Amino acid sequence: MTYDRINQLKSDTEVLKSMKKTAFLCVLLILMFCSACGNTEAPFTTEDTQESSRAGDEVPSNQNIDVVVQDKLTYSNLDSELSMNEVRDILLKSGIQPNHVDTVLNWVTDYNNSMRECPSFSLVGDFVTIDEMAVDYGEYYDMSTEWYKRNRRNYHDVVCRIAAYELNQDNISIGNVLKKENFDCWDENTAWLYTDGDILFGREAVEGEHKAYVPFPLIDWSKDMQAEYFTLFDPIGITEQCSEQEMFQAILEKWNGQEIRVNVTLPETEWLYSFIMSFGNQISILYPISLKEKIIERYKIALKHFEEDTR
Repeated sequence: MTYDRINQLKSDTEVLKSMKKTAFLCVLLILMFCSACGNTEAPFTTEDTQESSRAGDEVPSNQNIDVVVQDKLTYSNLDSELSMNEVRDILLKSGIQPNHVDTVLNWVTDYNNSMRECPSFSLVGDFVTIDEMAVDYGEYYDMSTEWYKRNRRNYHDVVCRIAAYELNQDNISIGNVLKKENFDCWDENTAWLYTDGDILFGREAVEGEHKAYVPFPLIDWSKDMQAEYFTLFDPIGITEQCSEQEMFQAILEKWNGQEIRVNVTLPETEWLYSFIMSFGNQISILYPISLKEKIIERYKIALKHFEEDTR
């Protein structure tokens, strides 16, 4: 389960609060956006609201730098009402639908309840800071024994990809989904998403290897959603020596071929300008024209600075 592992650096937590974004939304969608935009002309949609005009509420600034601690970790297992409400509030303010938020948080609660009595496992309620950069949850055998044997569960727990898709499904559209027989989850020896198949479809028993598994009972996805999920996370083949640009191109071709699009609505703030400019020549803006003009102006200012520095 990855929620134990909702291990958030304090800096990340503070920045996300100031931006009113959530780690799930930002991490997944930024990665998707990098892949999907490339040299394509993907339009941006901005919210022209009173709230979005308050840059101080939305933009991470120098005041956040002092919370970056390189050798400490702030995290929570969301095993308290306070931490659960805090994360729920961030997710809702980021625009994620309440039913998706509640579904994922129910998965968190279910996992915590199942692992509460595990002798090598400790659950943290409110966010705490430790003097390490990782949390030791003990041996996998102890956790799996608690999950499967003591709790008598004949199904796998969810993985982070499933949680991310559940939260962001309304922002994703795929025009050319894979057929079920082409999902990369059937061959135990080669499939990268084999466990995902266990979780969503269950698995027949194999004598001498494993018992039968049933689908995770707290997931209620339609066949269309399952197809979209396995298309979205379908592995992309690359060579071992490929460059970053070649990797980017492979992702771009794959996403264009599957007609994968991620729709993101962001407030127009300095953070948005910096975010767009971080892609360099890998992005184009169709509209709104006002946003395009502001980006051009900032590039001109940046160019002027570089030209002055070389004199």
